Amino acid sequence: MGRTRKVWTFVAAGAVAGGVSTGIAWAGGPAGTVEADTSVAVGTGLFSNSIVGFTATGATNDEAEAKVIADCQAAGGVECTADEVTNDNLCIASVASDLADIVAGGAGPTVEAARQDALNKAIAQGTPEGPDAVVVVSACP
Repeated sequence: MGRTRKVWTFVAAGAVAGGVSTGIAWAGGPAGTVEADTSVAVGTGLFSNSIVGFTATGATNDEAEAKVIADCQAAGGVECTADEVTNDNLCIASVASDLADIVAGGAGPTVEAARQDALNKAIAQGTPEGPDAVVVVSACP
């Protein structure tokens, strides 16, 4: 589930709040994915007109999303969001564009595939990223 939002100038920085374990249990995910026994989320927050990335894990997708937002807020961030979350054996990424003032999340078998997924989701939602879009934070199993 990807989300987009408007942002200001960004800086790629991250805070890791846990690792990801990769247990195998098919859950009807996209072809080639397996469900992990831990969920992971990536998110971003605004710090003095810079975007900072965060990752967090949880027992469920909802828990991982809540933790990534809480970690961002605890660090002093504003406009903190969970940009992508998964419990599948996929890489996830938050991608930001300074020119378009957009952050979007995506997932895929590699960080580059997750980046492309985020760009595609932003276009589908009518908020395309600019040509300067970069991965702010990512997590892979």
